[in-house]
Amino acid sequence: MPLTDAQQTELLNLQKLARQYEGIIRTSRNSEQQMKAKIELKKIRDRIESIAPGGAADQFLAGAAKTATTFGKRKTLADVAEHHPTLGKMPMTQITPHSDELEINILGSVLNAWENTFYPALGKIKLDFALSAERDSHFAVLETLKRQMKILGETIEDIVKALRDDSKAQLRDMRTRQERQFLIDGGAFLKKINEFWRNVYEDIQANGPKCFNKDDHIQVDSRLEAQNFFQGKSVRETARFTVMFLHEAIDALNLPDIPTKKSDNLR
Repeated sequence: MPLTDAQQTELLNLQKLARQYEGIIRTSRNSEQQMKAKIELKKIRDRIESIAPGGAADQFLAGAAKTATTFGKRKTLADVAEHHPTLGKMPMTQITPHSDELEINILGSVLNAWENTFYPALGKIKLDFALSAERDSHFAVLETLKRQMKILGETIEDIVKALRDDSKAQLRDMRTRQERQFLIDGGAFLKKINEFWRNVYEDIQANGPKCFNKDDHIQVDSRLEAQNFFQGKSVRETARFTVMFLHEAIDALNLPDIPTKKSDNLR
């Protein structure tokens, strides 16, 4: 029986997730994380088998890969806006000149936009004490992620400069581990702040008590942020755009959920 369009789409998505978990199993030095990834990978393979049993899934995925190789093209940052229009309103750039992993560059672009555009504007939204303190705590996590990105960028550029094959191999292994950790930590951060701003937006829409200036417009200090995207936009519109932006960023990265130790959780 032929696969439906929905089944084909699900198989392709499951294949992508399976490869991500395989990468974690291959590169992670954390035995607990490897075990969790193996459990999730088995669930994915069982689901693939249930959709298209008896090797039908392998046959379809092999055909899809061949079609993509023959007729398709690798997605680039320029393609982001096609499926993620809100995300595409922010600059999408490589984290370094030789960074060629799409997800890494998307995450780097999102973090840069969050620091340079969102953070100055969202700081103008007046929240109650508890939410204000939680919002401030996000910046410390962002700083940590920016340091990770800087180190990863240096590793990527060092690979290009390396002269010996063994040095290049060591640097590539280091890059793989750094990319994996950057995506895991960055994905956790985006999910955390997405939940936070979704709750703020829902409170604003319900005329709740947690936001004190829901009817105001964003006014960023023009001496510091003359071209801020949110300048003059309403608090409601800004919160709504923020939630949409984060939702699309998470969707574009399509990262697997890997539970972390309590000491590694975002606060």
